[in-house]
Amino acid sequence: MRVALAQVNTTVGDFKGNGELILGGWRQARQQGAEVVLFPELAVCGYPPLDLVVRRDFVSMAVASIEGLASRMGDGPVAIIGTPRRTDGGQSPGVHNSAAVISGGRVVGHADKVLLPTYDVFDEARTFVAGSEARCFEIAGERVGVAICEDLWNIDGERGTPHYRQDPGKQLVAGGAKLILSPSASPFHVGKSASRRRLFLAQAKRLGVPLVVCNLVGGNTELIFDGASIVTTPDGRWAQLDSFVEASEVLDTRNLPAGLADEAGDHEQIADALILGIGDYFRKCGFKKAVVGLSGGIDSAVTALLAVSALGAENVDGIGMPGPFSSRGSVDDGRELARRLGIRFDLVPINPAFESIASALEGIIGDKFSGLTQENVQARIRGMMLMAVSNALGALVLATGNKSELSVGYCTLYGDLCGGLTPLGDVMKMSVYEIARLDRFAGLVPPETLSKPPSAELKPDQTDQDTLPPYDLLDRVVSTWVEEQHSFQEVVSSGIDEDVARQVISLVEGSEFKRRQTAPVLRVTSKAYGIGRRLPIARSLDGWQFSADPP
Repeated sequence: MRVALAQVNTTVGDFKGNGELILGGWRQARQQGAEVVLFPELAVCGYPPLDLVVRRDFVSMAVASIEGLASRMGDGPVAIIGTPRRTDGGQSPGVHNSAAVISGGRVVGHADKVLLPTYDVFDEARTFVAGSEARCFEIAGERVGVAICEDLWNIDGERGTPHYRQDPGKQLVAGGAKLILSPSASPFHVGKSASRRRLFLAQAKRLGVPLVVCNLVGGNTELIFDGASIVTTPDGRWAQLDSFVEASEVLDTRNLPAGLADEAGDHEQIADALILGIGDYFRKCGFKKAVVGLSGGIDSAVTALLAVSALGAENVDGIGMPGPFSSRGSVDDGRELARRLGIRFDLVPINPAFESIASALEGIIGDKFSGLTQENVQARIRGMMLMAVSNALGALVLATGNKSELSVGYCTLYGDLCGGLTPLGDVMKMSVYEIARLDRFAGLVPPETLSKPPSAELKPDQTDQDTLPPYDLLDRVVSTWVEEQHSFQEVVSSGIDEDVARQVISLVEGSEFKRRQTAPVLRVTSKAYGIGRRLPIARSLDGWQFSADPP
Protein backbone atom coordinates (compact mmCIF):
# COMPACT_ATOMS: atom_id res chain seq x y z
CA MET A 1 0.00 0.00 0.00
CA ARG A 2 1.21 3.52 -0.79
CA VAL A 3 1.19 5.31 2.57
CA ALA A 4 2.03 8.97 3.04
CA LEU A 5 3.58 9.92 6.37
CA ALA A 6 2.78 13.56 7.17
CA GLN A 7 5.26 14.39 9.94
CA VAL A 8 3.89 17.81 10.95
CA ASN A 9 4.70 20.27 13.75
CA THR A 10 1.48 21.05 15.58
CA THR A 11 0.72 23.57 18.33
CA VAL A 12 -1.44 22.69 21.31
CA GLY A 13 -4.80 24.46 20.97
CA ASP A 14 -4.16 25.92 17.51
CA PHE A 15 -7.06 24.19 15.78
CA LYS A 16 -6.97 26.49 12.76
CA GLY A 17 -3.22 26.27 12.24
CA ASN A 18 -3.10 22.53 12.85
CA GLY A 19 -6.00 22.06 10.45
CA GLU A 20 -4.15 23.91 7.70
CA LEU A 21 -1.07 21.73 8.26
CA ILE A 22 -3.21 18.62 8.06
CA LEU A 23 -5.06 19.77 4.95
CA GLY A 24 -1.77 20.68 3.29
CA GLY A 25 -0.34 17.25 4.10
CA TRP A 26 -3.40 15.53 2.69
CA ARG A 27 -3.27 17.54 -0.53
CA GLN A 28 0.40 16.76 -0.98
CA ALA A 29 -0.29 13.06 -0.42
CA ARG A 30 -3.02 13.21 -3.03
CA GLN A 31 -0.63 14.73 -5.57
CA GLN A 32 1.90 11.98 -4.79
CA GLY A 33 -0.62 9.24 -5.42
CA ALA A 34 -0.92 7.95 -1.86
CA GLU A 35 -3.77 5.63 -0.95
CA VAL A 36 -3.77 6.67 2.72
CA VAL A 37 -2.11 9.51 4.64
CA LEU A 38 -1.15 9.12 8.29
CA PHE A 39 -0.78 12.02 10.72
CA PRO A 40 0.69 12.11 14.27
CA GLU A 41 -1.16 11.42 17.51
CA LEU A 42 -3.69 14.15 18.49
CA ALA A 43 -2.59 16.16 15.45
CA VAL A 44 -5.80 18.18 15.35
CA CYS A 45 -5.34 19.65 18.85
CA GLY A 46 -1.59 19.25 19.45
CA TYR A 47 0.23 17.00 21.91
CA PRO A 48 0.33 16.89 24.88
CA PRO A 49 -2.90 18.77 25.67
CA LEU A 50 -2.74 17.77 29.35
CA ASP A 51 -5.70 19.08 31.36
CA LEU A 52 -7.11 21.03 28.42
CA VAL A 53 -8.77 17.72 27.57
CA VAL A 54 -11.17 18.10 30.50
CA ARG A 55 -12.55 21.34 29.02
CA ARG A 56 -15.71 20.69 27.03
CA ASP A 57 -15.06 23.64 24.72
CA PHE A 58 -11.61 22.28 23.85
CA VAL A 59 -12.97 18.87 22.90
CA SER A 60 -15.86 20.48 21.02
CA MET A 61 -13.38 22.46 18.93
CA ALA A 62 -11.50 19.26 18.14
CA VAL A 63 -14.69 17.51 17.03
CA ALA A 64 -15.68 20.49 14.88
CA SER A 65 -12.20 20.65 13.36
CA ILE A 66 -12.31 17.01 12.35
CA GLU A 67 -15.74 17.44 10.77
CA GLY A 68 -14.52 20.53 8.93
CA LEU A 69 -11.45 18.74 7.63
CA ALA A 70 -13.51 15.76 6.49
CA SER A 71 -15.74 18.02 4.43
CA ARG A 72 -12.66 19.27 2.55
CA MET A 73 -11.22 15.79 1.90
CA GLY A 74 -13.73 14.49 -0.62
CA ASP A 75 -11.62 13.12 -3.44
CA GLY A 76 -8.27 11.73 -2.40
CA PRO A 77 -6.52 9.40 0.00
CA VAL A 78 -8.01 8.11 3.22
CA ALA A 79 -6.76 10.22 6.15
CA ILE A 80 -5.92 8.93 9.65
CA ILE A 81 -5.87 11.96 11.99
CA GLY A 82 -5.20 11.92 15.72
CA THR A 83 -7.93 13.68 17.72
CA PRO A 84 -9.69 13.62 21.09
CA ARG A 85 -13.30 12.48 20.95
CA ARG A 86 -16.07 12.09 23.49
CA THR A 87 -16.76 8.60 24.78
CA ASP A 88 -19.97 6.85 23.88
CA GLY A 89 -20.72 5.54 27.38
CA GLY A 90 -20.67 8.71 29.45
CA GLN A 91 -17.57 7.69 31.43
CA SER A 92 -15.55 10.28 33.30
CA PRO A 93 -13.47 12.13 32.13
CA GLY A 94 -15.42 11.20 29.02
CA VAL A 95 -12.76 11.59 26.32
CA HIS A 96 -10.80 9.12 24.21
CA ASN A 97 -7.38 9.69 22.70
CA SER A 98 -8.49 8.63 19.25
CA ALA A 99 -7.81 8.67 15.54
CA ALA A 100 -10.48 9.68 13.03
CA VAL A 101 -10.62 7.71 9.79
CA ILE A 102 -11.77 10.01 6.98
CA SER A 103 -12.79 8.71 3.57
CA GLY A 104 -14.86 10.26 0.81
CA GLY A 105 -15.45 13.51 2.67
CA ARG A 106 -16.75 12.05 5.91
CA VAL A 107 -15.58 10.43 9.14
CA VAL A 108 -16.18 6.70 8.68
CA GLY A 109 -14.94 5.63 12.09
CA HIS A 110 -12.60 6.09 15.02
CA ALA A 111 -9.83 4.00 16.54
CA ASP A 112 -9.39 4.70 20.26
CA LYS A 113 -6.09 4.35 22.10
CA VAL A 114 -6.21 1.21 24.23
CA LEU A 115 -3.03 1.56 26.30
CA LEU A 116 -2.75 4.85 28.24
CA PRO A 117 0.79 5.43 29.54
CA THR A 118 1.21 6.73 33.09
CA TYR A 119 5.00 6.71 33.43
CA ASP A 120 7.81 9.20 32.86
CA VAL A 121 6.36 12.30 31.12
CA PHE A 122 2.99 10.67 30.46
CA ASP A 123 -0.17 10.80 32.56
CA GLU A 124 -2.85 10.01 29.99
CA ALA A 125 -5.09 7.99 32.30
CA ARG A 126 -5.68 11.25 34.18
CA THR A 127 -7.58 12.77 31.26
CA PHE A 128 -8.50 9.99 28.84
CA VAL A 129 -10.66 6.86 28.88
CA ALA A 130 -8.95 3.79 27.43
CA GLY A 131 -10.42 2.25 24.31
CA SER A 132 -11.90 -1.22 24.72
CA GLU A 133 -10.13 -2.79 21.75
CA ALA A 134 -8.05 -1.98 18.70
CA ARG A 135 -9.95 -1.57 15.40
CA CYS A 136 -9.43 -2.50 11.78
CA PHE A 137 -10.73 -0.71 8.67
CA GLU A 138 -11.01 -1.49 4.97
CA ILE A 139 -8.67 0.88 3.12
CA ALA A 140 -7.91 0.55 -0.59
CA GLY A 141 -9.19 -3.00 -0.57
CA GLU A 142 -6.97 -4.08 2.31
CA ARG A 143 -7.64 -4.81 5.97
CA VAL A 144 -5.72 -2.16 7.96
CA GLY A 145 -5.35 -1.83 11.72
CA VAL A 146 -4.89 1.44 13.62
CA ALA A 147 -2.86 1.42 16.85
CA ILE A 148 -2.06 4.73 18.55
CA CYS A 149 1.50 5.16 19.86
CA GLU A 150 1.61 3.26 23.19
CA ASP A 151 -0.59 0.55 21.71
CA LEU A 152 2.57 -0.70 19.97
CA TRP A 153 4.92 -0.02 22.90
CA ASN A 154 3.75 -3.09 24.77
CA ILE A 155 6.93 -5.10 24.31
CA ASP A 156 10.56 -4.52 25.12
CA GLY A 157 12.22 -4.12 21.74
CA GLU A 158 15.20 -6.18 22.87
CA ARG A 159 13.52 -9.12 24.64
CA GLY A 160 10.00 -9.20 23.17
CA THR A 161 8.34 -9.48 26.58
CA PRO A 162 4.82 -8.02 26.89
CA HIS A 163 4.28 -5.77 29.91
CA TYR A 164 0.63 -4.83 29.38
CA ARG A 165 -2.35 -7.12 29.90
CA GLN A 166 -3.77 -6.18 26.50
CA ASP A 167 -1.95 -6.59 23.21
CA PRO A 168 -3.55 -4.27 20.62
CA GLY A 169 -1.17 -5.39 17.89
CA LYS A 170 -2.20 -9.02 18.34
CA GLN A 171 -5.86 -7.95 18.42
CA LEU A 172 -5.45 -6.24 15.06
CA VAL A 173 -3.71 -9.20 13.45
CA ALA A 174 -6.39 -11.51 14.83
CA GLY A 175 -8.93 -9.18 13.22
CA GLY A 176 -7.32 -9.72 9.82
CA ALA A 177 -5.01 -6.69 9.61
CA LYS A 178 -2.36 -6.99 6.90
CA LEU A 179 -0.88 -3.60 7.80
CA ILE A 180 -0.86 -1.50 10.98
CA LEU A 181 -0.85 2.31 10.94
CA SER A 182 0.21 4.14 14.10
CA PRO A 183 -0.28 7.86 14.82
CA SER A 184 2.43 8.65 17.36
CA ALA A 185 3.75 11.35 19.70
CA SER A 186 6.94 9.83 21.06
CA PRO A 187 9.17 12.51 22.62
CA PHE A 188 12.89 12.71 22.03
CA HIS A 189 15.72 11.91 24.34
CA VAL A 190 19.24 10.83 23.44
CA GLY A 191 19.10 7.32 22.01
CA LYS A 192 15.31 7.33 21.57
CA SER A 193 15.28 7.08 17.78
CA ALA A 194 17.47 3.97 17.81
CA SER A 195 15.42 2.29 20.55
CA ARG A 196 12.20 3.20 18.72
CA ARG A 197 13.54 1.56 15.58
CA ARG A 198 14.54 -1.61 17.45
CA LEU A 199 11.10 -1.77 19.02
CA PHE A 200 9.16 -1.46 15.77
CA LEU A 201 11.41 -3.90 13.94
CA ALA A 202 10.73 -6.38 16.74
CA GLN A 203 6.99 -5.67 16.62
CA ALA A 204 6.80 -6.11 12.84
CA LYS A 205 8.59 -9.44 13.14
CA ARG A 206 6.43 -10.56 16.07
CA LEU A 207 3.14 -9.56 14.46
CA GLY A 208 4.05 -10.61 10.93
CA VAL A 209 2.79 -7.42 9.25
CA PRO A 210 4.37 -4.10 8.20
CA LEU A 211 4.09 -1.18 10.64
CA VAL A 212 3.82 2.47 9.62
CA VAL A 213 4.48 4.95 12.44
CA CYS A 214 4.01 8.70 11.90
CA ASN A 215 5.66 10.53 14.78
CA LEU A 216 5.13 14.13 15.82
CA VAL A 217 7.91 16.67 15.27
CA GLY A 218 8.46 19.95 17.13
CA GLY A 219 8.77 21.42 20.60
CA ASN A 220 5.80 21.73 22.94
CA THR A 221 6.83 23.36 26.24
CA GLU A 222 9.41 21.00 27.82
CA LEU A 223 8.98 18.14 25.38
CA ILE A 224 10.73 17.94 22.03
CA PHE A 225 9.47 15.52 19.39
CA ASP A 226 12.02 14.39 16.83
CA GLY A 227 9.79 12.99 14.11
CA ALA A 228 11.94 10.22 12.61
CA SER A 229 8.72 8.52 11.46
CA ILE A 230 9.38 4.93 10.46
CA VAL A 231 8.11 2.00 8.42
CA THR A 232 9.23 -1.53 9.37
CA THR A 233 8.54 -4.92 7.82
CA PRO A 234 8.57 -8.47 9.23
CA ASP A 235 11.68 -9.34 7.20
CA GLY A 236 13.72 -6.57 8.84
CA ARG A 237 13.52 -3.80 6.22
CA TRP A 238 12.88 -0.25 7.37
CA ALA A 239 12.78 3.31 6.16
CA GLN A 240 12.83 6.44 8.28
CA LEU A 241 12.05 10.12 7.72
CA ASP A 242 14.44 12.86 8.78
CA SER A 243 14.67 13.94 12.41
CA PHE A 244 13.80 17.37 13.84
CA VAL A 245 12.16 18.70 10.66
CA GLU A 246 8.70 18.57 9.15
CA ALA A 247 8.60 15.99 6.39
CA SER A 248 6.13 14.25 4.11
CA GLU A 249 6.93 11.17 2.13
CA VAL A 250 5.03 8.40 0.40
CA LEU A 251 6.38 4.90 1.01
CA ASP A 252 5.14 1.66 -0.54
CA THR A 253 5.07 -1.04 2.12
CA ARG A 254 5.45 -3.65 -0.64
CA ASN A 255 8.68 -2.13 -1.96
CA LEU A 256 10.51 -0.63 0.98
CA PRO A 257 14.12 0.59 0.81
CA ALA A 258 16.51 -1.12 3.21
CA GLY A 259 17.41 1.19 6.09
CA LEU A 260 19.34 4.42 6.29
CA ALA A 261 22.79 5.64 7.23
CA ASP A 262 23.81 5.92 10.86
CA GLU A 263 22.27 8.76 12.84
CA ALA A 264 24.11 11.83 14.07
CA GLY A 265 26.11 11.61 17.30
CA ASP A 266 24.54 12.30 20.68
CA HIS A 267 25.68 15.92 20.97
CA GLU A 268 24.66 16.69 17.40
CA GLN A 269 21.20 15.36 18.23
CA ILE A 270 21.06 17.38 21.45
CA ALA A 271 21.95 20.54 19.55
CA ASP A 272 19.29 19.83 16.91
CA ALA A 273 16.71 19.15 19.61
CA LEU A 274 17.50 22.30 21.59
CA ILE A 275 17.44 24.52 18.52
CA LEU A 276 14.05 23.11 17.57
CA GLY A 277 12.81 23.39 21.17
CA ILE A 278 13.90 27.01 21.56
CA GLY A 279 12.48 28.07 18.21
CA ASP A 280 9.12 26.41 18.80
CA TYR A 281 8.84 27.67 22.38
CA PHE A 282 9.25 31.24 21.14
CA ARG A 283 6.98 30.83 18.11
CA LYS A 284 4.21 29.02 19.96
CA CYS A 285 4.31 31.37 22.96
CA GLY A 286 4.30 34.47 20.74
CA PHE A 287 7.83 35.75 21.44
CA LYS A 288 10.34 36.88 18.83
CA LYS A 289 13.36 38.17 20.73
CA ALA A 290 15.58 36.63 23.40
CA VAL A 291 17.85 38.26 25.93
CA VAL A 292 20.78 36.41 27.49
CA GLY A 293 23.09 37.48 30.27
CA LEU A 294 26.62 36.99 28.89
CA SER A 295 29.09 36.31 31.69
CA GLY A 296 31.96 35.20 29.48
CA GLY A 297 31.37 31.62 30.65
CA ILE A 298 30.57 28.48 28.69
CA ASP A 299 26.90 28.16 29.69
CA SER A 300 25.83 31.63 28.60
CA ALA A 301 27.93 31.26 25.44
CA VAL A 302 26.24 28.02 24.39
CA THR A 303 22.80 29.33 25.35
CA ALA A 304 23.39 32.36 23.12
CA LEU A 305 24.69 30.41 20.13
CA LEU A 306 21.74 27.97 20.32
CA ALA A 307 19.37 30.93 20.51
CA VAL A 308 20.98 32.49 17.46
CA SER A 309 20.65 29.20 15.58
CA ALA A 310 16.97 29.02 16.51
CA LEU A 311 15.90 32.66 16.23
CA GLY A 312 18.50 34.49 14.14
CA ALA A 313 21.18 36.89 15.37
CA GLU A 314 18.88 39.88 14.93
CA ASN A 315 16.53 38.44 17.55
CA VAL A 316 19.08 37.78 20.32
CA ASP A 317 20.51 40.44 22.65
CA GLY A 318 23.40 39.85 25.02
CA ILE A 319 23.93 41.81 28.21
CA GLY A 320 27.14 41.83 30.21
CA MET A 321 26.71 42.70 33.87
CA PRO A 322 30.12 42.89 35.54
CA GLY A 323 30.15 43.13 39.30
CA PRO A 324 32.71 43.81 42.02
CA PHE A 325 34.50 40.49 41.46
CA SER A 326 34.20 40.13 37.68
CA SER A 327 37.43 39.74 35.75
CA ARG A 328 38.31 41.92 32.80
CA GLY A 329 38.67 38.78 30.75
CA SER A 330 35.08 37.72 31.35
CA VAL A 331 33.76 41.04 30.09
CA ASP A 332 36.00 40.79 27.05
CA ASP A 333 34.95 37.19 26.41
CA GLY A 334 31.27 38.13 26.55
CA ARG A 335 31.80 41.00 24.14
CA GLU A 336 33.87 38.82 21.79
CA LEU A 337 31.19 36.11 21.78
CA ALA A 338 28.58 38.70 20.82
CA ARG A 339 30.81 39.92 17.99
CA ARG A 340 31.31 36.40 16.66
CA LEU A 341 27.59 35.63 16.85
CA GLY A 342 26.62 38.98 15.35
CA ILE A 343 24.30 39.92 18.20
CA ARG A 344 23.81 43.17 20.07
CA PHE A 345 25.84 43.51 23.27
CA ASP A 346 25.24 45.99 26.09
CA LEU A 347 27.34 46.41 29.20
CA VAL A 348 25.50 47.25 32.44
CA PRO A 349 27.76 47.22 35.54
CA ILE A 350 25.99 46.16 38.72
CA ASN A 351 28.38 47.84 41.17
CA PRO A 352 26.18 50.89 41.85
CA ALA A 353 23.14 48.73 42.61
CA PHE A 354 25.23 46.37 44.73
CA GLU A 355 26.64 49.21 46.81
CA SER A 356 23.21 50.76 47.22
CA ILE A 357 21.74 47.50 48.52
CA ALA A 358 24.67 47.01 50.88
CA SER A 359 24.12 50.50 52.28
CA ALA A 360 20.37 49.99 52.62
CA LEU A 361 20.82 46.73 54.54
CA GLU A 362 23.58 47.99 56.83
CA GLY A 363 21.18 48.96 59.59
CA ILE A 364 19.48 45.54 59.52
CA ILE A 365 22.27 43.00 59.05
CA GLY A 366 25.41 45.06 59.65
CA ASP A 367 28.62 43.24 58.84
CA LYS A 368 26.67 40.10 57.94
CA PHE A 369 26.41 41.42 54.40
CA SER A 370 29.08 38.96 53.31
CA GLY A 371 29.58 35.41 52.16
CA LEU A 372 26.60 33.74 50.52
CA THR A 373 24.33 36.74 51.15
CA GLN A 374 26.69 38.98 49.23
CA GLU A 375 27.06 36.46 46.40
CA ASN A 376 23.32 35.95 46.00
CA VAL A 377 22.60 39.69 45.95
CA GLN A 378 24.88 40.03 42.93
CA ALA A 379 23.09 37.22 41.11
CA ARG A 380 19.69 38.69 41.95
CA ILE A 381 20.65 42.14 40.73
CA ARG A 382 21.57 40.56 37.40
CA GLY A 383 18.29 38.66 37.31
CA MET A 384 16.36 41.86 38.06
CA MET A 385 18.13 43.70 35.24
CA LEU A 386 17.44 40.98 32.73
CA MET A 387 13.77 40.85 33.70
CA ALA A 388 13.52 44.65 33.42
CA VAL A 389 14.85 44.44 29.86
CA SER A 390 12.35 41.66 29.21
CA ASN A 391 9.46 43.80 30.45
CA ALA A 392 10.52 46.87 28.51
CA LEU A 393 11.39 45.23 25.20
CA GLY A 394 9.11 42.19 25.19
CA ALA A 395 12.13 39.88 24.94
CA LEU A 396 12.12 36.51 26.72
CA VAL A 397 15.00 35.90 29.12
CA LEU A 398 16.82 32.61 28.59
CA ALA A 399 18.14 31.18 31.85
CA THR A 400 21.63 29.78 31.33
CA GLY A 401 21.89 27.10 34.04
CA ASN A 402 22.92 23.57 33.10
CA LYS A 403 21.79 20.25 34.57
CA SER A 404 24.88 19.83 36.71
CA GLU A 405 24.21 23.14 38.48
CA LEU A 406 20.46 22.60 38.80
CA SER A 407 21.12 19.17 40.25
CA VAL A 408 23.23 20.37 43.16
CA GLY A 409 21.54 23.75 43.67
CA TYR A 410 24.54 25.73 42.44
CA CYS A 411 22.23 28.51 41.34
CA THR A 412 20.35 31.42 42.91
CA LEU A 413 16.61 31.78 43.24
CA TYR A 414 15.48 35.02 41.57
CA GLY A 415 19.00 35.38 40.21
CA ASP A 416 20.47 33.17 37.48
CA LEU A 417 17.28 31.07 37.65
CA CYS A 418 15.31 34.01 36.24
CA GLY A 419 13.89 33.50 32.78
CA GLY A 420 11.13 32.04 30.68
CA LEU A 421 13.00 28.96 29.45
CA THR A 422 16.05 26.95 30.54
CA PRO A 423 17.52 25.47 27.34
CA LEU A 424 20.50 23.75 29.01
CA GLY A 425 18.64 22.53 32.08
CA ASP A 426 18.87 18.90 30.91
CA VAL A 427 22.45 19.15 29.62
CA MET A 428 25.37 18.21 31.89
CA LYS A 429 28.28 20.63 32.21
CA MET A 430 30.72 18.46 30.28
CA SER A 431 28.18 18.05 27.49
CA VAL A 432 27.82 21.84 27.27
CA TYR A 433 31.51 21.96 26.33
CA GLU A 434 30.98 19.19 23.77
CA ILE A 435 28.16 21.15 22.12
CA ALA A 436 30.37 24.23 21.90
CA ARG A 437 33.04 22.15 20.15
CA LEU A 438 30.75 20.74 17.44
CA ASP A 439 31.97 21.45 13.93
CA ARG A 440 28.82 23.42 13.11
CA PHE A 441 29.76 25.94 15.83
CA ALA A 442 33.46 26.12 15.01
CA GLY A 443 34.95 29.54 15.70
CA LEU A 444 31.87 30.93 17.49
CA VAL A 445 32.87 30.44 21.13
CA PRO A 446 36.05 32.32 22.12
CA PRO A 447 38.96 29.97 22.97
CA GLU A 448 39.33 31.63 26.36
CA THR A 449 35.75 30.67 27.27
CA LEU A 450 36.51 27.05 26.45
CA SER A 451 39.79 26.91 28.36
CA LYS A 452 39.30 28.90 31.57
CA PRO A 453 38.09 27.27 34.82
CA PRO A 454 34.33 27.73 35.35
CA SER A 455 33.54 30.46 37.87
CA ALA A 456 30.51 32.38 39.08
CA GLU A 457 32.85 35.29 39.93
CA LEU A 458 30.85 36.28 43.01
CA LYS A 459 33.86 36.50 45.31
CA PRO A 460 37.63 36.96 44.84
CA ASP A 461 39.42 34.25 42.84
CA GLN A 462 36.39 31.99 42.91
CA THR A 463 36.05 28.81 40.85
CA ASP A 464 33.20 26.29 40.82
CA GLN A 465 35.55 23.59 42.10
CA ASP A 466 36.04 25.51 45.33
CA THR A 467 32.76 24.01 46.51
CA LEU A 468 31.95 21.28 43.97
CA PRO A 469 33.76 18.14 42.82
CA PRO A 470 35.28 18.29 39.33
CA TYR A 471 32.43 18.38 36.82
CA ASP A 472 33.37 15.09 35.19
CA LEU A 473 32.85 13.32 38.53
CA LEU A 474 29.80 15.37 39.45
CA ASP A 475 28.17 14.58 36.11
CA ARG A 476 28.79 10.86 36.56
CA VAL A 477 27.08 10.88 39.95
CA VAL A 478 24.10 12.89 38.69
CA SER A 479 23.72 10.65 35.64
CA THR A 480 23.81 7.49 37.76
CA TRP A 481 21.63 8.78 40.61
CA VAL A 482 19.07 10.90 38.72
CA GLU A 483 18.89 9.53 35.18
CA GLU A 484 19.59 5.85 35.83
CA GLN A 485 18.02 6.00 39.32
CA HIS A 486 20.64 3.74 40.86
CA SER A 487 21.21 3.44 44.59
CA PHE A 488 24.05 5.03 46.56
CA GLN A 489 25.85 1.68 46.71
CA GLU A 490 25.53 1.29 42.94
CA VAL A 491 26.94 4.79 42.41
CA VAL A 492 29.94 3.94 44.56
CA SER A 493 30.34 0.55 42.86
CA SER A 494 30.61 2.35 39.52
CA GLY A 495 33.95 3.75 40.64
CA ILE A 496 32.94 7.01 42.33
CA ASP A 497 34.63 7.92 45.62
CA GLU A 498 32.16 7.42 48.48
CA ASP A 499 32.66 10.93 49.88
CA VAL A 500 32.13 12.51 46.45
CA ALA A 501 28.99 10.44 45.90
CA ARG A 502 27.64 11.34 49.33
CA GLN A 503 28.30 15.05 48.80
CA VAL A 504 26.66 15.22 45.37
CA ILE A 505 23.63 13.11 46.32
CA SER A 506 23.06 15.21 49.45
CA LEU A 507 23.10 18.37 47.34
CA VAL A 508 20.75 16.85 44.77
CA GLU A 509 18.24 15.72 47.39
CA GLY A 510 18.33 19.06 49.20
CA SER A 511 17.81 21.25 46.13
CA GLU A 512 14.35 20.20 44.97
CA PHE A 513 12.82 23.50 46.16
CA LYS A 514 15.04 25.40 43.75
CA ARG A 515 14.27 23.17 40.78
CA ARG A 516 10.55 23.57 41.43
CA GLN A 517 10.96 27.30 40.68
CA THR A 518 13.09 26.86 37.59
CA ALA A 519 11.80 28.00 34.19
CA PRO A 520 10.70 25.11 31.93
CA VAL A 521 13.59 22.81 31.03
CA LEU A 522 13.91 21.40 27.51
CA ARG A 523 14.08 17.61 27.83
CA VAL A 524 16.90 15.79 26.01
CA THR A 525 17.69 12.90 28.37
CA SER A 526 15.62 10.04 29.70
CA LYS A 527 15.10 11.84 33.03
CA ALA A 528 14.85 15.62 32.90
CA TYR A 529 13.84 17.96 35.71
CA GLY A 530 10.23 18.98 35.32
CA ILE A 531 7.29 17.07 33.90
CA GLY A 532 8.98 13.66 34.02
CA ARG A 533 10.47 13.84 37.53
CA ARG A 534 8.11 14.73 40.35
CA LEU A 535 9.37 14.66 43.94
CA PRO A 536 7.98 16.17 47.14
CA ILE A 537 9.81 19.19 48.57
CA ALA A 538 8.72 18.57 52.16
CA ARG A 539 10.22 15.14 52.87
CA SER A 540 12.71 13.44 55.12
CA LEU A 541 16.37 13.76 54.21
CA ASP A 542 17.54 11.70 57.19
CA GLY A 543 20.00 9.62 55.22
CA TRP A 544 17.88 6.74 53.91
CA GLN A 545 19.43 7.33 50.52
CA PHE A 546 22.82 6.29 51.91
CA SER A 547 21.65 3.05 53.49
CA ALA A 548 22.77 -0.31 52.21
CA ASP A 549 20.71 -1.82 49.42
CA PRO A 550 17.66 -3.62 50.82
CA PRO A 551 17.76 -7.42 50.70
